[in-house]
Amino acid sequence: MELEDLYGNFYKEMLAYCTAMAKSGASAEDLVQETYLRAFTHWDDLEDLSRAQRRAWLYRTARNLFIDQVRKQSRETSADENQLAVAAVEEDLSQAAVAQLIARLPESEKPIFVMRYFEGYNARELGEIFNLPPATVRSRLASAKRRLREWIRE
Repeated sequence: MELEDLYGNFYKEMLAYCTAMAKSGASAEDLVQETYLRAFTHWDDLEDLSRAQRRAWLYRTARNLFIDQVRKQSRETSADENQLAVAAVEEDLSQAAVAQLIARLPESEKPIFVMRYFEGYNARELGEIFNLPPATVRSRLASAKRRLREWIRE
């Protein structure tokens, strides 16, 4: 039996088997293709087998390739989840660092800075709330940003 015969005799059967496992036509075709590539590289071993043994070899190889694929995807998913966890911790740490820096601001600048950059008030609105001219609000915001930049460089 030649490789072409192996392909012709079992291709449809292998595709149906792989589709049932992978639940995706494209993934199933990839599995079948990889299975036949393996058969080609192991043809010397397959030549000595009976038809039933070759068929069993194809099924076993396809199943093993599918299992390897699932394991790989599982590892990648775990790695992605670990990266998300690290990013979340880093985000928490950066939020804590920002909170610590803002806490160091003088009381005349801290509430104005927080309300402007975290709550979205503009200088005119903040001036009305704190009974300050908008120019004073802008000056205090500039001073707070300057202090924060210096502290970040430290």
